[in-house]
Amino acid sequence: MVRAMTAVALVLALAACSDGGDYAQSAAGMDGVAYESSKMAMAPAMAPPPPQMTSAESAPMDMDQPVIQPEPDGGGGGAPPGTQPLMAYTYGWNFAVPTGEMDDLLNAHKKTCEDAGPTNCYVTSSALDAIGQAEGASGYLSMRASETWVRSFEQGVNEGLKPFGASVYSNNRSAEELTAQIVDNEARLRSMVAHRDALQKMIEDKPGRLADLLEIEQSLAQAQGDIDARQSLLAALKLRVSMSIVNFSYQAEYAPASQSIWRPVTDAFGDFAPAFARTVGGIIRLVAAALPLLVFGALAIGAGMLGLRAWSRGRVKRAKTVAAEKSTSPAKP
Repeated sequence: MVRAMTAVALVLALAACSDGGDYAQSAAGMDGVAYESSKMAMAPAMAPPPPQMTSAESAPMDMDQPVIQPEPDGGGGGAPPGTQPLMAYTYGWNFAVPTGEMDDLLNAHKKTCEDAGPTNCYVTSSALDAIGQAEGASGYLSMRASETWVRSFEQGVNEGLKPFGASVYSNNRSAEELTAQIVDNEARLRSMVAHRDALQKMIEDKPGRLADLLEIEQSLAQAQGDIDARQSLLAALKLRVSMSIVNFSYQAEYAPASQSIWRPVTDAFGDFAPAFARTVGGIIRLVAAALPLLVFGALAIGAGMLGLRAWSRGRVKRAKTVAAEKSTSPAKP
């Protein structure tokens, strides 16, 4: 009995030492990846993730093996000796496209991604705004794609834009190295699995007291929950490495006439009616605001003038009365 309790205490101490500052340190270093992993774990129905790939032709990802993705430039990065850097890339293309072709171009890019299959590319979000306006339309398309798909798209991007009269006016790429985070999480996962296996072996040994068995089972359930959470985080990190973020932005391209030196004049004529309506509306609001003051002011002035006229008439009448009394009174001897 003493030996069983001692074994339980040792296993619990091992769990406290191995996991005490585990999640706090991992969460502090995840940046945006930790948020993405928690979102995937809590809402798996939003977008079913494709099978995890180490490359376009490899088998599904093995949780116990790191994802190997070569850096596009072939650089070694800051990975430890013997470890290939695991890079997470984000690509962005900005297209200038006529408004009438914007919807078709976005759908063509979306179809190109969907035709490649979810293991190579899948769409995460898309949007089109102000399509009916001549120069205010815009669109957005976000995808997750493998490096193979990105390289293929780069080679044919200009040819694919010609049928739509569009062009690329800017593009960018950024990278984040996740080697240390993935290696660290894999090591912590192995430690958690070893801890769980030790707890399972203790249950198989069947401790004498029921309280000891319940305590070990509770520790085993907590250890399994920690393993599941760590596996979800590790899967999100490996997904970020194997599938890059690709963002397309679409903006309306100005017509040649609108780019000429007469564009300010045409814009002024286009703004004439709205400007006139705004001015008339401002005058109406001013009159509506000042009208009560004008009405009450006119009434006050009219009442004052009537009172002054009545006072003047009374004064003149009194003066005439006094003069008449003086003229009719007898003169003193």
